[in-house]
Amino acid sequence: MTDQLKLVITRKGLDECINAKAQGIQLNLKWVSAGDRAYTPNPDQTTLVNEIQRVEFGEYKKLASNQLQAVAKFSGPDEYPVKELGFWLESGTLLGVISAVDTTLNYKAKDGHCIQPITLNLSALPTDTVQVVVGTENLNIIIDTEMMMDAVAFMRSQVTQTKQTHMQMKLSEKLRKMEGI
Repeated sequence: MTDQLKLVITRKGLDECINAKAQGIQLNLKWVSAGDRAYTPNPDQTTLVNEIQRVEFGEYKKLASNQLQAVAKFSGPDEYPVKELGFWLESGTLLGVISAVDTTLNYKAKDGHCIQPITLNLSALPTDTVQVVVGTENLNIIIDTEMMMDAVAFMRSQVTQTKQTHMQMKLSEKLRKMEGI
């Protein structure tokens, strides 16, 4: 994200995280909401300026103790420019907001899908106080190193299998020619 597009942590969200840290528990980050108003977020916000849709996270990957990548899928009949994003704790508290004046983050087409990738810097929060809860529609589109290594290993095994099959075909052809003599 650029300096212009950063997560602004709300005071209520920060307070809830500080209390959770003191109790030794983690809070669940459960929803992403989208709205069509562009503005400079305020730490005193408790809602988006004009929330249109709220969905569960479709996937996430922890990059570090204070940073994560996530994806949300907005679907349905509504059509709107995505200019504000809100991130909600399971308790219903707005944890943070991303928006900027005169900035469109994405666009949700009528009866279509809008896949919204998100990178959240949570360094303003106590370490390891927030975990993401993925909803029922897991998108599986964030590729991590382990998955990529598995894919490369599978492809290599398929190359080996293809070479072995080709060698078998050559040997079979030689045997047919020898038997025909």
